[in-house]
Amino acid sequence: MISGQIAVLGLHDSAQKHASEFSDRKAEGQVLCSAAVALALLTGLISASVLAFASEGIGSLCKSPEVGRGVFFLAPGLFLFTQNKVLMGILNGQRRMVAFAIGQSVRAVAILVVCLAIVLQGWSPRAFGMSFTLGEIVVLIFLSVIARPFHFSLSPLEELLRWMSRHFKFGSKALLHGFLSETFIRVDIIILGIFLSDREVGIYSFAALFLEGIYQVAIVIRNINNPILVRLLLMETKQSLVTFSRRTAAISFSATLGLSTVIAVVYPHLGLFLPTEVINTSYGLVCILMAGLLVYSPFVPFDYIFLQAGQPGTQSLLMAVNSTINATLNVSLIPLWGLYGASIATALAFVLSGLTLNLLIVHSLGFSGGLFLEGQPAVKSATAFRPR
Repeated sequence: MISGQIAVLGLHDSAQKHASEFSDRKAEGQVLCSAAVALALLTGLISASVLAFASEGIGSLCKSPEVGRGVFFLAPGLFLFTQNKVLMGILNGQRRMVAFAIGQSVRAVAILVVCLAIVLQGWSPRAFGMSFTLGEIVVLIFLSVIARPFHFSLSPLEELLRWMSRHFKFGSKALLHGFLSETFIRVDIIILGIFLSDREVGIYSFAALFLEGIYQVAIVIRNINNPILVRLLLMETKQSLVTFSRRTAAISFSATLGLSTVIAVVYPHLGLFLPTEVINTSYGLVCILMAGLLVYSPFVPFDYIFLQAGQPGTQSLLMAVNSTINATLNVSLIPLWGLYGASIATALAFVLSGLTLNLLIVHSLGFSGGLFLEGQPAVKSATAFRPR
């Protein structure tokens, strides 16, 4: 996860944002896509080489040669991952969501199949590193042969370098966001591992699994939402964006509420298939976590809005603030209330994340009443609303 974020350097976010912004200018779109992939080739090659070189040291650090060899086997996959991530970002920017969804599914299915084969064949644990690499090979074949988000353009070198520089500046500012967005929803589990036993962490992780499942619904809406936001932000018409935001927020909230209700009803009956003690102990945790997510769910489709507005630095700031709040609450409440302290802290972090998002929208995008309450022109001028 760490090496992947370094390797891709936020280029997928830049590719997604700009592919949507220039969707009506085919020639420019081809150049920017070619530049993003070319830059990803460079960052991916460097990162994969460093990881392969460091694999033996990683194995020594983990006191496991098998881990070191496994990392060596996944290093080529890191190179392919950077290309696939950028190509997936282009698909998202083009609003080709069917191909985007298939690409996401192909990776998961390919890794699962390879892992099952390794288990059934009784191969060495180091072979699990190959599951990632083989999965990325399958995804790359799908993207380059079937999906084909763009045709590589032999553009003038000056144009390619101009876009490579633009992608690098955008991506490097979004790098911190990439790191923190991957860990934000898992902060509680990480900190629980410091204070509590493996058994208690396992019980909480089981409850959190359902939270992540519900959270994915809002993330799917966000992925669909992102390229639309780019176009609406360029229109400089705040009322159109507010109307769209209210409608999308209502969909996200309704979907989260529906799934949460189903889980709240079904969860206690899982004791028929799983240890009753685990279900009874974790049921309250699930309910608290779902309540916090329910409050945050209207905001999830918009929590990448600053990337779409061309403000990756602000996006990284938002994630830094939200992650700090989440970690601080968990460190404060887990020693006091254990598992329930973690669930309460995470639920509060969700609620406060919606607040910080709205405050930054007011400050950076010029909405006087937040994302859903803007009725009159804000104090800031229309040009301040145009993405920077």
